[in-house]
Order: sequence, then C-alpha cells, then structure tokens
Amino acid sequence: MTRESNIHLVDDDEVVRDALDALFRSRGLALRGYANADQFLRAWRDEALADTPSCLVLDVRMPGMSGLELFEQLKAHGLAPHHAVIFLTGHGDIPMAVEALRGGAYYFFEKPHSGNQLVDRVEESLAHVRRVAENAARGSGALLETLSPREREIAQQIVEDRSNRQIAEALCISVRTVEVHRARIFAKLEVKSAVGLAQLMAN
Repeated sequence: MTRESNIHLVDDDEVVRDALDALFRSRGLALRGYANADQFLRAWRDEALADTPSCLVLDVRMPGMSGLELFEQLKAHGLAPHHAVIFLTGHGDIPMAVEALRGGAYYFFEKPHSGNQLVDRVEESLAHVRRVAENAARGSGALLETLSPREREIAQQIVEDRSNRQIAEALCISVRTVEVHRARIFAKLEVKSAVGLAQLMAN
C-alpha cells in the first residue's frame, strides 16, 4: 500500500519521472512529479508546500530554470531546515552540486544512479526533516542548550563564516579539534550545513 508522502521530483525527462514514480510506489512511497521548475513553484505557492516537511529531488540541468536556480529561488522564498533537497546531476555538474551541498542541499546523486539507493536516501532525508520539524516545534532554544559552552562558541564562529583554521587560531586550539567540535555540533543540532546552523540559531 502506498502511504502519504511529501516527495517532489522536478525533472524535465518524462521517462525518468515515470520510472522513479514506479520505483517509489513499489517501495510504498508516493512521488509527485513536475516537468519543470515553474510548474513546481506554482504548487509551492498555491499549495503552501513550504509549510510541510518534505524532500525535493531536483535535476540540475533542465530547460528554462535549472535545478540550481530553482534551489536559490526556494531559499529566497521559504525553503527551511525541514526541507531536504537532493540533486540529480551529470558528471560535468558535480562541482556545482558540491557547491549546492555547501549551500544547504542534503545530497546529490550522479547519473546514472541506483534507484533504490535514491529511495533509501530520500527516506533517510524525510526522517531527518521530520525530526527537525519536531525540534523546531519544541523550540530551537532547547536544542541549543545541548551544546557545551565551547561548542556554542564555535557554532557562533561558524555562523560568522569563519574557516576551521581561523576558528582554531582565534580559540588557540588545533584545526582537528575544531573539526571534531563542528561535526558534534551539526550532529547534536541535526543540521547539515552552516546555512542550516545559522537558520536554527536565528530562531
């Protein structure tokens, strides 16, 4: 039985949309497909999709607005930590996809990819964004209280866009120590990037 889900695929290739729809349904997940970015943006606005924890699977290269351009539009109009974005990318687009990860995307898959691995990652991302939404409902303050004084200090430096080396020099600790603290902060707060951390700390 297919259960209700909040998974949205934006890909101009109808064959890809149909194949992934069949695969997701075989795993008990509903997938909504969109042929282009404009079509998805209309649904985003008209159906208040920004309010619901969801996973967005975006093709990097599409006619008109690309997946990366759509990602930037969404970040400017309501994309939140309770939305996970996964990119589907060709080999030549990997540097752009890596940059998108730095900008807050959840993951990317290089084409051709394993469909079942994609479904696994989507399910993982949905579990993550639902936890984020639950934590947000309890208040970000409760999450931030789980950080030690040193972790809060480093988190603030990360939000101020300092590099690991700059943080290490400012706090008189090793770069490796900063890396360990950074990983622990992201794990405790369930964020994937400095962008997600900044959004959480701003609430």
